[in-house]
Amino acid sequence: MGLKAYLNDIVEAVVTTAKGMRITARYGVDPKEEVTLQYPEERWEIPQGYRGFLHNDIKTCTACTMCVKVCPIDCISLESVRGADKKMVLASYDINIGRCMYCGLCVEVCPPKSLKHTSGYEMASVTRGELILNFIAEDAAEIKARVARQVAEATAKAEAQAAAKAEAQAAAKAEAQAVAKAAEVPSSGTAEGEKKE
Repeated sequence: MGLKAYLNDIVEAVVTTAKGMRITARYGVDPKEEVTLQYPEERWEIPQGYRGFLHNDIKTCTACTMCVKVCPIDCISLESVRGADKKMVLASYDINIGRCMYCGLCVEVCPPKSLKHTSGYEMASVTRGELILNFIAEDAAEIKARVARQVAEATAKAEAQAAAKAEAQAAAKAEAQAVAKAAEVPSSGTAEGEKKE
């Protein structure tokens, strides 16, 4: 490497540094070109379609488990039991946002559209357990026990209604037979009386 190449490298370094500093100076002086936000006080406007934290509206959720089946990393877990009205009742619904990659597959496949992405993106935590979002505050065992009691009460009520209906049908059938028997007796007596004359 000669002296000429060495000097060319120095000139090129000075020129490229000057170009970079010119751009930096323009952004630093012109207030229209300001790109830095004072983060906690100022925030960027979230674009439409942003996929932030997941939120499930448990009032409209049907516990179909489609979101659990389609999730590629199994960050959604739910437990459900069949209620007295034959519909599924959510016992627990949890999303581990520490594992979630925000792909949006679960939102797309949700039939009642109860699962949605929010605009939230801030969740600093000390432990991983804080990254698990529990959407049902009540304990799953308590919900299952309550639903089991409701199912047992509904079954007992249905059995009592079926027994009452069967008794009513048996009584109606017995009454119909008694009426039919009572109707046969006089008609047979009149027929015999006519034969004798």
